[in-house]
Amino acid sequence: MTDDTLKNEIEKLKTDILSENWEVVKTSADRLGQIGSDEVVHFLISLLALENSGIRDRAALALADIKDDRALEPLLTAIFKKENYNYNGTLVYALEFLNCSQKFKDVFKILFFETDEAKIGAYTILTEQEFDFTEQDLIEIKQMWEDCKCKPEICPGFENKETKDMMQDAVEGFLTYLEE
Repeated sequence: MTDDTLKNEIEKLKTDILSENWEVVKTSADRLGQIGSDEVVHFLISLLALENSGIRDRAALALADIKDDRALEPLLTAIFKKENYNYNGTLVYALEFLNCSQKFKDVFKILFFETDEAKIGAYTILTEQEFDFTEQDLIEIKQMWEDCKCKPEICPGFENKETKDMMQDAVEGFLTYLEE
């Protein structure tokens, strides 16, 4: 494929991903994820700010396919955006494919304060990735957990035994480092 042919294809895909036709959106996002150039990464990152959760999620999945850590901060921004609260599970899922080693507290914030689907993704990240953290980070995590236990209304899903056990497991797994 020539450079011009690829450039034309990317331009068409960038238009098509904004289509009203869901199949066209999915196909375009998948293909952009396969291409994965710098231009594509920047474009997909820009889509994370859209209000349309369907397109935003397809962009996140394409970024997960590309595995480019430049998407880490924009994904976190989209996850924590208040209006995305009920629609951020796919965004958290995309984080699983990126290096979250420097985002220890952010991943715990997702685990504690986001929806069930997002919590499961955060738990997966916490159990499968390695993190750089300080004693102070652990103290802050412990405090967030204590806040959840004292005020369960701030921690969605806390009343669900499985959810609470999942969160507690993650907390206990890291707080053992405070005891050393």
